[in-house]
Amino acid sequence: MSSTIGVGVIGAGILGKRHARVFSELPGSAVEAVADTDFGRAEKAAGGVGARAYADYVSLLCDPAVDVLSVATPDHLHHDPVVAALKAGKHVLVEKPLATSLSEARNMIREARAVGRILQVNFSQRFVPEHAWAKKQIEDGAIGDLLVFRSVANDTISVPTDMISWAGHSSPLLFMSSHHLDLICWYAGADIEEVYAYEVSRELEARGIATPDAVEAIVRFSNGAVANLHSAWVYPNTYPTVADSSLEIIGTKGAIQLDLGGSGYLYSPDSAQKVKLATAYEVGGALYGAFRHSLELFLQSVSTGTEPMTSAARTLPVTLVQMAIGRSLATHLPTEVEQPNDEGHGLA
Repeated sequence: MSSTIGVGVIGAGILGKRHARVFSELPGSAVEAVADTDFGRAEKAAGGVGARAYADYVSLLCDPAVDVLSVATPDHLHHDPVVAALKAGKHVLVEKPLATSLSEARNMIREARAVGRILQVNFSQRFVPEHAWAKKQIEDGAIGDLLVFRSVANDTISVPTDMISWAGHSSPLLFMSSHHLDLICWYAGADIEEVYAYEVSRELEARGIATPDAVEAIVRFSNGAVANLHSAWVYPNTYPTVADSSLEIIGTKGAIQLDLGGSGYLYSPDSAQKVKLATAYEVGGALYGAFRHSLELFLQSVSTGTEPMTSAARTLPVTLVQMAIGRSLATHLPTEVEQPNDEGHGLA
């Protein structure tokens, strides 16, 4: 591999175009190719970064200039291009969620291990400075022992009806709560043992989209803490933002509130602090922030051969919990969460 890492991007939708843009702006990498089943969309995304366009990922994988792959296909279409890229000897960054089935998630992780290649999930919220600040407060005991997490994620109904054409192959839990669940597992430092969930399906099904309007889930950790996960993508389009989300962490001595689009707050017995959340911003025509930092980690891991903290193996607990919630929704019963076996390393 040369000093400049050649990047191929599979999927030229909203996030695929962002992947292409950021990799083209990062020192040490160059976007060589973009693939999408909509060739016109691939051409447009590739033209914006001076890359070649392909109508399918198989052709892209034959491009000798491509060293690593960034997979930004719809949620349910991650497995095949990821496995094909790994089999071709490429390191892979894949968008969240890792997969929409546990068998596919585990197969991707096994393949990455078999070929000795990095498979990183783009859990970019780990790289928001204030989220790392919250992790440090928890580790330092600022809010005592963890008791309760409360995650709220809302999207306007334009997301499943207009923004993405494949909402029926995903769910609010998979599309919206993946980042929250990753943060909660990272903060808790413990396994989630049991889940209990309900879903509401009315408005979107009436529009012919086979996905829940909302999912409500309660999860219980091995250390006794609990978390409530709310996700809904039927907010009216008159809401001032497309997405709105927050995360609250309550401990025995205090609480942390994170408005994931605005500010963070720490309340302890002696003081209150406020910090500003920085997610993504432009400076001089280039994109900075958490998304960029996540891609930087991927390139660093490729260069050094070290496993990133958001590798698929290390973040497998997120998928395990999501799949357990799916089983609870189907059975209407509390459901045990499978634990990582030899393919999972736990959370870093």
